[in-house]
Amino acid sequence: MQKRKLKNIRKRDISDAVETDSPVDDQEKELKSHGVEGIEGRFSFMMRALPVLFFILWSLFVSIPYLGKIPTVYVSIIAAIVSVIAGFSLRPFLENLFAGVIISFFKSIKIGDTVTIDGHYGLIEEIGLTYSVIKKWNWVRLVIPNSKLLQKEIQNFTMNDHFVWTHIEFFVAPDSDLKLVREIAHRVAKKSDYFCDVEEPTMWVMKLDKDAIECWLAAWAENPSDAWELRNDMRTQLYIELQSAQVEFHKLNIKS
Repeated sequence: MQKRKLKNIRKRDISDAVETDSPVDDQEKELKSHGVEGIEGRFSFMMRALPVLFFILWSLFVSIPYLGKIPTVYVSIIAAIVSVIAGFSLRPFLENLFAGVIISFFKSIKIGDTVTIDGHYGLIEEIGLTYSVIKKWNWVRLVIPNSKLLQKEIQNFTMNDHFVWTHIEFFVAPDSDLKLVREIAHRVAKKSDYFCDVEEPTMWVMKLDKDAIECWLAAWAENPSDAWELRNDMRTQLYIELQSAQVEFHKLNIKS
């Protein structure tokens, strides 16, 4: 199991959530190194913890016949003290620890995945024993306890593949020539260096209001980082070319 996980992370092609000139010499190498250290650390901890756990269970099992010789009052007091200590001190640690094991083995997220969690867009940089680290698009690190992470809804852009069919929204005036708008929209998407030419761009008319026509423009990108840049290109060029073609819009409300 450990060897397979190490092999998988070493051969992964990892790209940043947003393309940038990294201040780190080899960001991908460093990220893989974090992943390898995390995997080795988790398996090493489990290998050390299992004998201790088995010893504790064995000790409890062996001591069962002798419990009858200890006054019930003392047994109750000891049990209460142990319960209080375990409840306040060990519960958060154990919750995060078991959550980390579940995340590691069930592969909902992996080192290098591009995700959105609670509105935070970034890269899974580390999955530790008790917490995970997300490197956000602006290189700020977000540390989340594993027990909390396990309960959150995660949008994973790279779980099975890296392709993203990304889109933007924009609004044009009700009397606009939609045929012209569609031609411009398709053209600006295809002109982008980040457009993945597996399918023609698609434009939909999503809503007809008295003040504006809501449109969506969708196109393929090879990975989440390219999708970020593609959306920026489509927004910028769409604004420029719609103005050049004298296509009016109620308000420019372009968003992803």
